[in-house]
Amino acid sequence: MKKWFIALCTVISLVVFLTIPTQNAEAKNPITPKQSRVTYTLKDANGVAYKVYFAGVGEKKATATADRDDWAAVGMEADEGDQLYKGNYTLYTQKIKTSHIKKSKYYFKDYLLNATRKTVHMFPSKYKGQPDILAVAYSAGDKVEVADWFYMKNGALTKIMHGDTFMYSKRAQILSKNKFQTVLYDPVIKRWDFMTFTIDPVKEIEKRNFPQYKNPSAVIKNWKKHWQ
Repeated sequence: MKKWFIALCTVISLVVFLTIPTQNAEAKNPITPKQSRVTYTLKDANGVAYKVYFAGVGEKKATATADRDDWAAVGMEADEGDQLYKGNYTLYTQKIKTSHIKKSKYYFKDYLLNATRKTVHMFPSKYKGQPDILAVAYSAGDKVEVADWFYMKNGALTKIMHGDTFMYSKRAQILSKNKFQTVLYDPVIKRWDFMTFTIDPVKEIEKRNFPQYKNPSAVIKNWKKHWQ
């Protein structure tokens, strides 16, 4: 009986010893996963997986309606009935199977998150050696967006596309490994302007070109939805 009691105490002590470091690490984290408004799992170019959290403070919630005259009014940023959030958001990362959550340097002040449109979305990799992409998008006009693109490299978020130079009418489709295409519609001259770009996740650079098509409507008709 005494040996059984000693063995039980040893097991309990071991469980407590192993649990306390994890609890301490979680207590030091800048946020908890439950505080994240949007969460995705992103893999880097080597297939290592991370949780990415888009968490905010001072967050407000509303449903877009036509009778509002504030930030939740129907307009370029929202359609009737869209679920909206507004606040100051930061991106955080957590390597899968670890307890530590890291705060990134990417901060979005007074960001309007349209959950219905999924303004924060991702592009899962379709090829080995291609990282998953996280996009944080903003409305820039009638059916036009700009977006910042991020991917994981060496355990940290890296920005590869900058919203101030990245405007489109259709979210990107993936053409091949690390190669994407977007298109911007010009309503004045009624023309589709295509942009094809390749990213280099190692050198952290991107290259662009602007193809022209004899039948752009056919390209638009067959456009693939690769974001989620």
